[in-house]
Amino acid sequence: MKKNIVKIILDVSLAIMFVLLMNPRVFNGLPFHEVTGLVIGVAIFVHIALNYKWVVNTAKKMFDRSLSGKTRFSFLLNILLFISMTGIIVTGILISKVVFPHIAGGENHVLRELHDVFSNATLVLVGVHIALHWHWIMGVWRKIFKTKEGHWRKGVLVAFALVFALFFGSMHWLAVHVKPSEEAFKSKFKHEVAHVGDMPAPPKKFREGEFPHKERHGSSHPLLVIFGHFTFWAVVIVPVYYIEKRMRHRRQVRV
Repeated sequence: MKKNIVKIILDVSLAIMFVLLMNPRVFNGLPFHEVTGLVIGVAIFVHIALNYKWVVNTAKKMFDRSLSGKTRFSFLLNILLFISMTGIIVTGILISKVVFPHIAGGENHVLRELHDVFSNATLVLVGVHIALHWHWIMGVWRKIFKTKEGHWRKGVLVAFALVFALFFGSMHWLAVHVKPSEEAFKSKFKHEVAHVGDMPAPPKKFREGEFPHKERHGSSHPLLVIFGHFTFWAVVIVPVYYIEKRMRHRRQVRV
């Protein structure tokens, strides 16, 4: 039970950090984006370590007919997630301007686009991953908040409410008081307004001091970023959950 609680807390933390990284303007911009990205990289290895036995046992049975289709699909999904997350980390390091500023040696728009592709793919894959593990997630939450007799744990509910309020309060305070740094985005801004030879420069899409990423990524307020991406996950989770539920029901009827 304690291991499951650790896993669910780690997974929720990973989910929140990941969606905050979907907008590089959150908090102080690229410093937060790059450092948190590295933290997530370490957390992923911790996540894999906590599920090491399942990974090894499933890998051994991949070609065993006794292995359920859901387990086999879940294993392949996890492989895709690992590849996409690795792609995010590697391309992120190569285009780094804060933590590893001397690796790329300038703007690399191909790597930047690959970084975005891996990020968007991971966002979808995580939604499917959550849907496949929804029963387990709800089961752990029920054990956290309810006793074996079915009574609510009032102390846990109060503690959770306080943590919830503290988290959202701190997110709002940081959004108001910590502003993104413009320096990291200057080279990108110059690229947008540059012109070739003697051709007249195109109209500026962004005023001086604005971020080229703003229109592309939307609001940088952390609460809105979290809400927007969790809503996207809900759109992915609901249909996948009911498709998996229907398939499970068909298997049970056949048996």
